[in-house]
Amino acid sequence: MSCGNPLIVQIDEKLRGLPSNHSTCSIFKVPSRLRHVNERAFEPEILSIGPYHRGKDELKMMEEHKKLYLHKLLQRRGESSVERYVTAMIGIEREARKFYEQSVSLGQDEFVEMLLFDGCFIVELIRKSNNIPVVRDQNDPVFEVSWILSSIETDMFLLENQLPFFVLWELFTMTSEVQNEDFFGTALSFCQRIFPGSGNHSIAENIEYKHLLDILYHIGYQTPDSTESQEDNDRYFIRNAKELQEAGIKFKKREGSGRLFDVDFSENGTIEIPCLRIYDTTESLFRNLVAYEQCSQRKHLYVTDYITLMDCLINSQEDVQILRHSGIIENGLGDDGMVCSLFNTLGINVILSHRRYFYYNKVFDGVKEHCNRKRNVWLAKLKHDYFNSPWALLSFLAAVALLLFTLVQTVFTVMSYFQKD
Repeated sequence: MSCGNPLIVQIDEKLRGLPSNHSTCSIFKVPSRLRHVNERAFEPEILSIGPYHRGKDELKMMEEHKKLYLHKLLQRRGESSVERYVTAMIGIEREARKFYEQSVSLGQDEFVEMLLFDGCFIVELIRKSNNIPVVRDQNDPVFEVSWILSSIETDMFLLENQLPFFVLWELFTMTSEVQNEDFFGTALSFCQRIFPGSGNHSIAENIEYKHLLDILYHIGYQTPDSTESQEDNDRYFIRNAKELQEAGIKFKKREGSGRLFDVDFSENGTIEIPCLRIYDTTESLFRNLVAYEQCSQRKHLYVTDYITLMDCLINSQEDVQILRHSGIIENGLGDDGMVCSLFNTLGINVILSHRRYFYYNKVFDGVKEHCNRKRNVWLAKLKHDYFNSPWALLSFLAAVALLLFTLVQTVFTVMSYFQKD
């Protein structure tokens, strides 16, 4: 009797239709709480990759370039048909769908076409960007018109604008014309050009990277210290740069570290931070890295923690100026107020990491311990008030000399008095 109940049948069908890809999905739709802070940071400007933004009118210009890139690829390889590539994409279609958080409404033909056009465009663009011989066309508008390439590079690292990396690897392998051509190394070099301050260090190749944004994410990643703080008091807060400087803490650009997030606090009271170059695209990059981190099942949220650190240090233009003069920030925006606003808004609606796993526990603990020592604060105040300029130093020395002269005069006066007696 229950089997004929329409409600039971309906609920059973809904349960059977639930996606089973929670563990493999890595291409997420940005949560509304993050998107609403700055929607433009998550929207592609000219290039659609994957299904989420496919078909939008403002992105149709690049669809012709995708076709042209595939056509040129076939010509270069002396092939007249896409048959073997379509067959390969059909073979991996089901696995590729599992990477997307939301169900993709595209049918098989349209989804496979998307994998082929988008995938070949990315593979060829990476080859051209790394000057692979015979690949680059002298009249390619993507490289001849500078703003187009800049917009494409930004769009390629949006969270919602990704293809599974294994799809790119498959297409690269199928179209490789150079013996032992290294796609991972080529893709890594491409990502390192995009990431501000990532350096030239290598990352493990044996990890199954999800997509290009995931590679970019791992470029800055460093395994956290195994010790986890058990303290809970004010874990996410330290004073701003101006107040820390007044407490005797110095700021220094960290040299020799290829990782932007590798911050250190030394016993002599110096915070060393690698240089961050800030451009127009920096906000979009950070927002998408944070969104990816927030959507993933991660214990250590090191990008979120870096934003927390910088948000603590920067409360005003004066804080930005201190970090800029220390070589920690290179301001390509021109206005220190814009940098201040950037870091003060990047953390809005962001879920902070668990206090035990905060990436900068040691740095924050060291800074707080230094500031709690009254001797450090007193010495810093003395230096600020009396030694911050040559004239202040001369005034201080003159005052000390006058005090000594007065003291000596008093001593001689007292001695002469007793000698008379």
